[in-house]
Amino acid sequence: MLRTLAVSLSLVAVLGGALAFGIFPADTPAWAEDDAPAKKAKPIPPLATAEEVAEALAAFKVAFKAKGMKGDEKLAEQDWAIRGLAAVQHPKVTDQLVKLTKHRSEEIRTSAVIKLGDQRRIPGYAGAAVVEAMKRNSKDATFQMAGLAAIANLRYLGAKTTITTLMGHHDYAVKKNALTTIAKLADHRFIEEIVKLMKALKLEKGASWDGVNVTYDTGASGDSDQKMAEKLGKAAEAKNAKKGKGAARSQRDIGPVVLELMFDLTGEQFTGGIAARKWVSENRKHVDTLVKAVEETAAEQALEAKASKKLR
Repeated sequence: MLRTLAVSLSLVAVLGGALAFGIFPADTPAWAEDDAPAKKAKPIPPLATAEEVAEALAAFKVAFKAKGMKGDEKLAEQDWAIRGLAAVQHPKVTDQLVKLTKHRSEEIRTSAVIKLGDQRRIPGYAGAAVVEAMKRNSKDATFQMAGLAAIANLRYLGAKTTITTLMGHHDYAVKKNALTTIAKLADHRFIEEIVKLMKALKLEKGASWDGVNVTYDTGASGDSDQKMAEKLGKAAEAKNAKKGKGAARSQRDIGPVVLELMFDLTGEQFTGGIAARKWVSENRKHVDTLVKAVEETAAEQALEAKASKKLR
């Protein structure tokens, strides 16, 4: 209960539903659905001055103690303290949030990694910190999804290895969040990997959507295509009705997400892996140009991270 309280306080206010599809083992809370209306990104605040940072850290230390409070009240006060600190853009603030990702409280750890996503003035430095925190909490599925949300909010492009690993996670919700994070990052370096994933999922011969009506042609005999169409249709319908679960899903249920991701990355609505591979082959120069642009931004973030270390 405590964990649900603290995490929901952070997510409702900051992410607006970014941690979608089963962040908790039970039913996905309404506020965690990725169909929630997208919030317009706020302007990125300037880098704080040394005086502003010192003042913010001092105020945080007092507020975080939450003197005289206990239980849920104390946890809520600490969450607000973390939120206020994270609004200040500076490597020293990032470092303080990193310390909190090592806190004994699961609620505080999760809140801290989410709030690292607010350090948007220094995405390279903060993003690298998120990745390291995710490694320390690799067995916590909720923390992994919180980390993915932070990476997406930062538009951090240095987490490719982490995201690739989570694409194969045993938890359906983590896997799905990894894929949707790629779309939010517009990371075209994943195009080739997604095409390979389509083949692995046997999304080869044709899938199309019209609302929640899905047709799926595997080329198999009998009624297997109809059963697959019904299966995908139910998955799409569940998503549209905001009734997604975080429980175990079969590999094929990820199919619609993969196809939607490919559309986000390429602007093409493929009917399957065969069409996707053909498009990539025919548009190799275009894909390479997209990838180059992403790599250039990633390199800029890496340089920013080095510069930020000097401000610690």
